[in-house]
Amino acid sequence: MKGKLIRSAAAAVTATVICLGMLMTGCSDSDNSSKKADSSKAQPLESSSAAEPEANESSLQSQAEPEAEPAEQMPTNIVDGIDYLTLVTHGHKLPDDWEDTIQKVTFVNGQGYEVTIEKKAYDAYMELKEDLEKDGIYVDVDTGYRSVAEQVEIRQRYRERYGTEYAEKYVAVPGYSEHHTGLAIDLYLIVDGEPVIYNEDLVKYTDIWEKIHAKLADHGFILRFTEEKEDVTKFDYEPWHIRYVGVEPAKEITESGQALEEYLGVTIGDGEDVYEEPTAPVNTETIYQVALLQSLAQGFYDGIISVDALKEKGDIGIGTFDGVNGEMIVLDGEVYRADADGNIEKPEGDEMIPFSTVTFFEPDMTAELKDIKDIDSLKAELDKIVEPNRNMFVMVRIDGEFNSLKARSESKQEKPYKMLDEALAESQNEFDFKDVKGTIVGLYCPDYMSDLNSVGWHFHFISEDLTKGGHVLGLDMKQGQTQLDITPGFKMYMFDSEEFQKLELSKDVDKVIESAETKSVKD
Repeated sequence: MKGKLIRSAAAAVTATVICLGMLMTGCSDSDNSSKKADSSKAQPLESSSAAEPEANESSLQSQAEPEAEPAEQMPTNIVDGIDYLTLVTHGHKLPDDWEDTIQKVTFVNGQGYEVTIEKKAYDAYMELKEDLEKDGIYVDVDTGYRSVAEQVEIRQRYRERYGTEYAEKYVAVPGYSEHHTGLAIDLYLIVDGEPVIYNEDLVKYTDIWEKIHAKLADHGFILRFTEEKEDVTKFDYEPWHIRYVGVEPAKEITESGQALEEYLGVTIGDGEDVYEEPTAPVNTETIYQVALLQSLAQGFYDGIISVDALKEKGDIGIGTFDGVNGEMIVLDGEVYRADADGNIEKPEGDEMIPFSTVTFFEPDMTAELKDIKDIDSLKAELDKIVEPNRNMFVMVRIDGEFNSLKARSESKQEKPYKMLDEALAESQNEFDFKDVKGTIVGLYCPDYMSDLNSVGWHFHFISEDLTKGGHVLGLDMKQGQTQLDITPGFKMYMFDSEEFQKLELSKDVDKVIESAETKSVKD
């Protein structure tokens, strides 16, 4: 399965290395595939004895009954002591002696980091790559061999970015991943000279994948997880994940339309992987921030964490969505979007988020607020409450009645992205809500956070009936029940993409942020 978030600690190494493991001697160098045993040719085993036993009723009855045929042998393709049809998947753990058996090649891919593949699989991949380039198709290896420890890390990274359910669905349990064999390869594409790396982008190139898949068997590879066999493999379709088995088996498997499990006569059950998942305790005293407001202000609008993953980081908060597609309100563990028309909707769990701050809400203080005539007055009242803790983060929830409330939201931006204040000036819509009940979710960041977030207060609103909301620009509050969660911890999730790394995050964008936070299109 893909490890798009992981690069090894030796990523900067640029030399090509060949790692030799202990080789067991055995068959010839050529691929040899043994088919399933022909039961019609199988001979029953006979026991020998020095003297013929006397015939009796029991022995005659035994001789009259047909003997059971031996079980079919599982196909193998053993070359130099390595079985290239070795199955590592749900319920089938990596053989204990595998590391001492295989020979590996380590090289530097086009992204500048090391990948490792079993030697025969590497040679076959290089032939496949050359063959594809004749047709103008360019690929590279994103992931090959992984140790069990690396698989643990990948699973954790996927959980962080996409959520637990996604990680369990798409990332094999450590010890049960094909990548431990060195025979499985995750490809990425180079399209118009640019690398296409992430799963959500790769799946869009269906025509290219069809052409790649058509050439796999000629070079000893199979498409390991097909759409048609998801119920057999227990993994979703992955067009990038190929597996080396040898030319003859690859052609037999491909032509038969079987999954590897079917070819080997194996049925995969559920819940067969033995692995104790390490879990971290939920920390309710931490603000979890996705990226920086400064990166958003500079026009980095690509999502880096999913809605499902965010919900595992907190149950209250604010933010926005991929492409600055509306305003986010997280309330009572649910994620809502106020769209460009101020209407509330619930985004899909796999929608990505470029910026957000959330926490698990455990109120430390409560207060009643009445007759708050404008947003500056609200901030002043809240400042008085948090003054003793002004160097802490504070998440606030205000359930109130409003004579009026002015909010804004915006439509999704398209690339090339503009600076945030410019994008909002062009796409921002404002809404005046009258005599409305609802909830304000707000975050207070202390002054020393000026390089990471907007200091002071930032408010989003959602109506009581969950139908309208947005970023708060102004208000006239009749009364409100206020709860404040004073939070000392802070954790920030960063991104490793080339585009993100090129940002000048020390650049002064305070005016851009101030304009984005407070400016009305009517100003």
